[in-house]
Amino acid sequence: MIITQEEIIKHATNYFMVMKTGGTADELASFFLNPCPRIYLADTGVSISMEELHEFHKQWKYEKHEFSHFNIMPLNAEPARVRALGTVYWEAGSDDRVKPIKNVVGEDWILEKTSNGDLKFVLYINTFHHLLPDSAPIPF
Repeated sequence: MIITQEEIIKHATNYFMVMKTGGTADELASFFLNPCPRIYLADTGVSISMEELHEFHKQWKYEKHEFSHFNIMPLNAEPARVRALGTVYWEAGSDDRVKPIKNVVGEDWILEKTSNGDLKFVLYINTFHHLLPDSAPIPF
């Protein structure tokens, strides 16, 4: 089974929608193949659990995600597995009186298509967070 850019963006869009609308840690984890997923933040040297991710994202009044083109590299035919490299513009704000966070996040994902056709993250790495000049700092 081939994994397309369209499928990857749809999967990531659904994942970010759950994140920004207050989805639980278990709901976020359902987008991953492994039962105890973590997101690796390469620029800080830490990894975070879905519980920590949920706590971090629930502080925002709004979030916006815009995807760049992702480079897709096939890794395995059966099960279908790819590496996807790209960027996501992420904006988040908590109060109209405070500057929002505006940054470009480097994304490095390995995804697998399960036997029932669902796409799942196998590995999720944020390779960098580049704050834009008019951004508030990221509180982590």
